[in-house]
Amino acid sequence: MKKLTLPIFILLSLISFSQEKEIKEAFNLYDSGNKPQAQALIQQTESTITANISIIEPNVYAKYLYVKGSSLLEQDKTREAAQVFSLLAVYENGPVYSLKNKDTKEKIFVLSKSEATKLQAQGFSGLKETRSGTDYLQKLLPVLDEKRQAVNDKATEEYKTKDYSQAAEDFMEAHYLYKASGGDDIYKFYAATAYYGANNNEKALSLYQELIADGYTGKKTIYTVLQNGKRVGLTEEQYNSFKSAPTPDLTDFKKEETPSVESDIYNYTVSLLSTEKKYEEALALAQKGLSKLPGDVNLNNQIGELYYRTGQTEKYITRLKEVIQKNPQDYVSLYNLGVLYSKDPKTHDLAKEYYNKALAVKPDYVSANLNLASLILEPDEDIVKKMNALGNSQADLKEYDILLQQRKDLSQEALPYLEKAYQYDKNNQSIILSLEQTYKILQMKDKLEEIRKAKTSN
Repeated sequence: MKKLTLPIFILLSLISFSQEKEIKEAFNLYDSGNKPQAQALIQQTESTITANISIIEPNVYAKYLYVKGSSLLEQDKTREAAQVFSLLAVYENGPVYSLKNKDTKEKIFVLSKSEATKLQAQGFSGLKETRSGTDYLQKLLPVLDEKRQAVNDKATEEYKTKDYSQAAEDFMEAHYLYKASGGDDIYKFYAATAYYGANNNEKALSLYQELIADGYTGKKTIYTVLQNGKRVGLTEEQYNSFKSAPTPDLTDFKKEETPSVESDIYNYTVSLLSTEKKYEEALALAQKGLSKLPGDVNLNNQIGELYYRTGQTEKYITRLKEVIQKNPQDYVSLYNLGVLYSKDPKTHDLAKEYYNKALAVKPDYVSANLNLASLILEPDEDIVKKMNALGNSQADLKEYDILLQQRKDLSQEALPYLEKAYQYDKNNQSIILSLEQTYKILQMKDKLEEIRKAKTSN
């Protein structure tokens, strides 16, 4: 007898029907108080359900998420529960995108507009925005908000004590709890910043890139009112309604805008990409950020640095000069021009000029003092080579004295900058060694003894 096989679309329908039946059964068991049996049924069918999410009706899948999340919450698995509830919030608030297979007429459900567009290109039709139509989260909101506040307080304290890794993990838990309550991505931003502080570049970069992709800025309108002396939050609808007909217990209505964190998001992301040596990607992102935030000084500086990293030195120089033209007190840009011009012996005089301009703005700029001293002392190596190559003839001895004086002149010129650098960074061994050598050449015995003592104590 010939073996019959069912068409794939019929099999999918049967699987979907079976899944929906099991989910509804688990939901009814949970709702009637038979929680252990409901949890057991959910666990038994979880792998099959997870593999076939797209063919389950949103209102049915919402039941699954509600039972699963509630079960995890009862087991004190708050973060796992919060992740489930944040997904449930998407199904309840929408949009969920539904499409039909043009051949089988089977429905499929996805959460991403881009994924829905791809399916359309594959022949799916009838694109609609929908949602589950359920409100299971509503009864859980007080519990979720209480847990969010507790974990946020914990994460904030951890961040203050520089336990950045744990703070990041807890901020992510707060993020899922907040999303389940209909909140935005502010806790994801906090988590990314904590990961950045913990030098966990991979996780920080991933979260910052998600925030950029989602267009998150942190800006939103907060509505509050004093209710019997206590400030409470309102929805926009409540704010407008209560303000138009105030009661004696409601006073001091406030409408406030939270500050944007978009600049931080772009700057941190560009910095992390640069750290990973992804210079071209970082440059493209920095330019995108600057188009949205044209006055951002840090992005401007990062773009200049990335021009240099990608071999576009002239563009970097041009950008630095534009920055200085707008702000002549920008000692960092002045210093960076000094660094660039110091790389070519033909432009050493320009380098010295820009280092001195940076120091005129910020005399305690250690790097500028040290770099300027190093630039002045650069010919010293060649002078020493020439001195070592001389013999003992009268002419050689005379040449030796001339070269020695040149060394002294260079050291004398560099000395004020080395001493200034040392004044502001007394533990820098490179500065101490340079000063020791300079005092030797200038035969400043008292100073030499003083710096040697400092070197010993360090």
